Order: sequence, then C-alpha cells, then structure tokens
Amino acid sequence: MGCFESKPSEQHQPTAVRGCTDIFWLVVYVLFWIALLVVAVFSFVYGNPLRIINGYDSFGNTCGVKSNEKFAKFPLSGMNTVDKPYVFFLDIKELRQTLKICVKECPKQQINSSMALYQYYEDRDTKYCRYDFDMSLLKTQQSSDPKYFAFAGPCPTIPVYKSKPVLHRCIPSGKNAPLHQVKDMYALINSWGAAQQVFSDLYKTWPTVVLVCGLSLIFSIILITMLHWLTSIISWLICIFVAVASIGITGVLWWSYYKAKHSMETDAKLSYLEELVRNESTIYVLAILATCIMIILLVIIYYLREKLSGLAALFEEAGKCMIELPGLAGPPLLACIALALFLTFWVVVIVCLATSNYPNVRPLLPFTQLKENPANTSVTPKPGDLPADNNTYKTFDLVEYPEADYLRHMLWLYIIGLIWTTEFIFACQQLAIAG
Repeated sequence: MGCFESKPSEQHQPTAVRGCTDIFWLVVYVLFWIALLVVAVFSFVYGNPLRIINGYDSFGNTCGVKSNEKFAKFPLSGMNTVDKPYVFFLDIKELRQTLKICVKECPKQQINSSMALYQYYEDRDTKYCRYDFDMSLLKTQQSSDPKYFAFAGPCPTIPVYKSKPVLHRCIPSGKNAPLHQVKDMYALINSWGAAQQVFSDLYKTWPTVVLVCGLSLIFSIILITMLHWLTSIISWLICIFVAVASIGITGVLWWSYYKAKHSMETDAKLSYLEELVRNESTIYVLAILATCIMIILLVIIYYLREKLSGLAALFEEAGKCMIELPGLAGPPLLACIALALFLTFWVVVIVCLATSNYPNVRPLLPFTQLKENPANTSVTPKPGDLPADNNTYKTFDLVEYPEADYLRHMLWLYIIGLIWTTEFIFACQQLAIAG
C-alpha cells in the first residue's frame, strides 16, 4: 500500500472483445481495386505499346509484329509484318494524308525512276509500293503514268530519297533530302506525348530493369544469409559495394551523355527530335546528381572508416537473431514478392494506358495536295479541284488510331493506387513481424 493515500498503478488489461476495425476504409479499398481492375481490362484492350514504338500503316497493321487485327472491308489488314519493322511514307510532302506502308528496310539509295524502283525491288526484295500492287507493271510502257506515283499510292512519289530509320520511321537522310520535309517528319514524331515516350522507353528496356532488380534481390538474400558468418567484414563489404556501385553508375551516366551528345553533333538532324534532346538533358542532370551523391558517399565512408568495426557487434547480434528466429525473414520476402507482382502489373497497365488508342476510319481524298493546317482537318474540295473525269475521283478509307483520352485520364487513378497499395503491403509486413 502506498504512502500519502497513493494508489497502485493500474495494469493494462488486454481487450476482452476483439473485432475488425476500419471496415469503412476496407470497403473503400476493395471498391478502389475493383475500379483498378476494370480500367486494366480496358487498357489491355485498347493499349498497344508496339503500335507507338514500331508505328502502323494505313490499313491498321502494326509494323514488326506477327499477327494484326483483321478489319472488315479492309483486305490489306491483318497481315504478318514481322519482316517489315519500318514505316514508309509514300509522299513525304503530305505526311498527314499520304499512304503509309510497312517495309523491310528504309531506302539505302535514292531512287529516281520507276525502273530504278523495280530494280531495287528485284535486288533487295524490298517493296515500296502498296502490298497488293503488281511490281511487274513498272516494267511496262505505262510505268511513267503519274497515277502510279502519288500520295494516295499505289507507289511512292519520285524521287524516293535515301533514308534511315528513326524510331522505326523512314526519314530522308541523304545529301539531297529536302530539309523542310525532314523537319516535318521530326515534328510528326515529336507530336507524341511525354508520357507515351517515357513509357515506350520503359517497355523497350524492361528486360534490363528486371535484370537489375533480380540481381539486387539475389545480392540481398546472399548478404542476409551470410550475415552470421561475416559479421567482422560485413560492414566493409557494404561500404565497398556502395562505393563501387556509385562510381560505376556515375561513369555509365557520363558515358551515356557523351554518346548522346556526340551522336547529335555528328548528325545535326537528330537535334530536331525532341525525345533525343530531352534524353540528353535528362542524362546530363542525372550524371551531375550521381556525381554529387558519389562524392558525398565517399566522404562519409572515409570519415566513418574507423567506426565501422563497432558495427560488427551489431551485425553479430542481428545474425544471432536471424539464426534463432528464421521466421523473421518470411514476411519481408513475402512482401517483396507481393510488391514485385504489383509493380509488374502496375507498369504493364500504365504502359497500356499511355499508349491506348482505338481504331477509326478516315477517308483519303485524292485531289489537290492538302496543306497541313489545323483548320483543314475536314476539307471540302472545290469544284476546280476535281479531276476532269469525275469517274476517276474516288475516296477510300484508311485506318488510323486516335488517342483514347478518357483512358489517359485514368493514369491518375493508378498513381494513387501505386501509393496506397505499396503502403498497404508494407503495413502488412510490419504487422506480421510485430505479431
């Protein structure tokens, strides 16, 4: 009994009745995930990263893929274009209106006549006319007929300039290439959104990302496994690894910046491509940041080198704990697997959302050349523009893929889902360890 009427402290009693808490937020979280899954289904249906990366022709075929969707009333759709990875424009003066086809390679030389076009087809087995066009017609006397060489096809306008692939698009690169049309082609590529470019790059480099993450996971598991036996040198190993990694990453970034800058200085036309300019600036900023971080880490390691031996006792106790309670490694490993699966799902959906579009039909009007003007999105031909023979005036439909803006807005939903779900996984891990 305490003095001066003091009372003994009350001991904490465990809760007699236990039950679920935060049921409301659990329901909200479940409904939120249902919405994420619905959006994911639509993104898988309408999204196609290869359609943005490789490009597509005027008949709805994505270049460089084995199978394409077959559209009704479009006999040239649904083709196997695995051997045709590049997009070729039949008339570079009318990029918004001309036919596009998938080709085996971009022209390696300038082609100045119909016979030269046929000879190139014979020599290199590369066809620059429409898929259903009989190339043997170019050997006849009618091969000089202008109706064969127009922005509406079936063959490209002469001359066909020497070109090189830039993001799978054939862009004139020879000394005779018209500068104005080359700028227009780069402007067409630059019309992609920043999100499309970023996630397209992510789609192209995902094997490297997975490899780096896998190596990091393996290294972490080995480090935890050897913690009990390497307590005396584990701190030095960590410091050496951090120092080598920081120096290596900094060197790779500066080398990448040098290559990007050198390629743009070698070929001035690449400076028209905003994606390459943006990549160069981004790599430069990252290289500077990596250099600063590397210097800070090396300075910290240098001044803490005498205190690293004191960490041996800490790692020794941690190693004993892992030996006596091996189950402690279970929740973090399960959390890592769950997080890897979720991030894989998240990245796939985000890439599909950023590249989501839907097939649409656009009429091609083979009359006088249309000017690239935003006000000319729907042009009505004047009577003077029609050919003398009205029977030759025809319109035919082409397939294009306008952006699905309503799906693009769902990117914000997945950004919220990334934060919420990641925190949920970490909270489950901490709850399991605490229990």
